[in-house]
Amino acid sequence: KVRFPLWLTNPAAMQIMPWEFYLHYGDIDMLKNNYEGMKGYIKYMLTWTNEQGIMFSQAPNPSNPMKWLNLGDWAPARELPPDEMVHTFYLWRCADLTAKTAKALGKNNEADEYNKLAERTRTAFQKKFFNQEKGTYGLYGGNVFALRMGVPADQYPGVVSALKADIIANGGNLDTGIFGTQFFFEVLSENGLHELAYEAMNKRTEPSYGWWIEQGATSTWEQWNGEGSRNHPMFGGGIVWFYRVLAGMNVDPSQPGYRHIIFKPQPAGDLTFVSYSNETPLGTASVRWDKNAGSFKLNVEVPVGSTATVYVPAKDASVVTESGKKIANNKLVSFQRMENGYAIYAVASGKYEFEARP
Repeated sequence: KVRFPLWLTNPAAMQIMPWEFYLHYGDIDMLKNNYEGMKGYIKYMLTWTNEQGIMFSQAPNPSNPMKWLNLGDWAPARELPPDEMVHTFYLWRCADLTAKTAKALGKNNEADEYNKLAERTRTAFQKKFFNQEKGTYGLYGGNVFALRMGVPADQYPGVVSALKADIIANGGNLDTGIFGTQFFFEVLSENGLHELAYEAMNKRTEPSYGWWIEQGATSTWEQWNGEGSRNHPMFGGGIVWFYRVLAGMNVDPSQPGYRHIIFKPQPAGDLTFVSYSNETPLGTASVRWDKNAGSFKLNVEVPVGSTATVYVPAKDASVVTESGKKIANNKLVSFQRMENGYAIYAVASGKYEFEARP
């Protein structure tokens, strides 16, 4: 048997994996069977948390007993963010996921308890790591972690601007380690920097996925420069941006297992089409969009037993058709509202072809 040192693992998987499994398969037993373990891990994390709510980086390590590497970032482009920053972010993330799990299990009092812990941790993170003078949480993922957690309204414009400036100063490349990269692209797209995320994904200079391709890589590496393992999943988290954001297919946490699907494509750059499909527990779900000067076409497939909310990029619902016909005459499609440049529709199971023309 191959044994890996403890510090090479991320024990936050105790929270992350059951929750992700539940989202994609709708299996409540996965949460029931792991909930006590989730609570136990939170309890352990709190033994390494100070009175201010900062989780510091201390734990047994044979070579350095004062440093705990389990939750620190790894494999940087240049430098790493402070371990205490990443540890505290993961305390927030684990508390947040445990709260969501408790709510799904009907344990509302415990959900409130873990939500309060998550909020206290977020506040501690903001107080400790925000640089008032510079208006930033720092390089190498600091602003990415902060925006993923949520920042106060008065900080928000400055933090987004700082993140944008950091990326531009880095030649448009990401500057994050494995944990920051997981959230990098989605955080940019969620905060008005979608085109910058697209440009960073398209880079072919180090550090980037394109750089790996240029070097002949056929799998993700452990280090951007090729050192260490050349078959390593650690940077793979950033690739979810392709299907969650560009293609725009997402599970609905309130109806897991793809019982309700959210289709919200986000075109970027000079892309003219994107296609994605997934074999869900209910059958095939898919999305494809095609963009040209004259129209935007969006094809979605909703499996039997599922429903969906479909966001069609359009300036007005009056320019949107389904299968070449006015939507008012379609009993399976219901217009909901206009929102931020999208016409939003509720649909039943089936295959649909939306088209928006200028």
